[in-house]
Amino acid sequence: MRILVCTKMDLAGALILNTLLPRLADCKVMVLMSEKTRPVENTVPELAEIKFYERDLPVDILFPLLDRAEVGRGEAPRARLETFAALSARYGITIESITDLNGPDGEARIRAFAPDLTISARFSLIFKPNTYDIPPLGTYNIHPGALPRYAGLFAPFRCMLDGSDAIGCTLHRVDKGIDTGPIVGIGYLPVDRSRSLLWHVVNTYRPGLDLFLAMLDGLRQGREPQYAVQDFSQRQYVSLPGAEPFADFRAKGLKLFEPNEYLEILSGFLPPDMAMPSAVARAVNNGRGDPCCSAPA
Repeated sequence: MRILVCTKMDLAGALILNTLLPRLADCKVMVLMSEKTRPVENTVPELAEIKFYERDLPVDILFPLLDRAEVGRGEAPRARLETFAALSARYGITIESITDLNGPDGEARIRAFAPDLTISARFSLIFKPNTYDIPPLGTYNIHPGALPRYAGLFAPFRCMLDGSDAIGCTLHRVDKGIDTGPIVGIGYLPVDRSRSLLWHVVNTYRPGLDLFLAMLDGLRQGREPQYAVQDFSQRQYVSLPGAEPFADFRAKGLKLFEPNEYLEILSGFLPPDMAMPSAVARAVNNGRGDPCCSAPA
């Protein structure tokens, strides 16, 4: 089977590929990566902070250091998690950035690969019919929120702010709307209020990935997915938050970021014999305005 995987060039995207690619080893896979930054992510301090830890630090600082260190390691023990470059080399797959998904070039790239199935998870670009109709088995999205209520952006934040006990992750088929397609299933990550938003974000996708892999096993055996139509009367589509919701989040004693927890996540990418690079540790501990990303004392 030929599978197109669409995700984001950030920490969560790397974790998604580390989960998916070992399970797709018998498939022909191409990966397309979005790198989109919305203007508000550079103007709202909390969003800029989150962007730094989700994207800038791992992709621009840690992963290049690890890729350089990998040269010449030979048979030395490998890390539990791998960078984008290491994943590409290990599985012999193409991992490419894309900015214009539905234009002539983007459509041509997808048609040239001729996927049987497309799966999107944390992909910042919106599919249109000329691209989501290409794979005969369909295009599916893993949305980090329970649809239809948590449509739109930043759903784990909204869910925690609402005081929910669990964050849903929805596997749905892509159609002409945004987060509107029929639902295959919803998995849930229990909310742990002692942990940060960032921890919840990077872990929310796993239940949706499990649903996708189960669906894929069914497709391989000739079973068609069963769908549930969304009740749009329950839909609450929201974009990225401004300052006030972040103030409410902190007032509830919730954290956006926690340094030790974050370093624990990053440590999964380190070989067993490597310490955390000092440049990364300094950036985390000294870093990008910790007061806005921690619970108040």
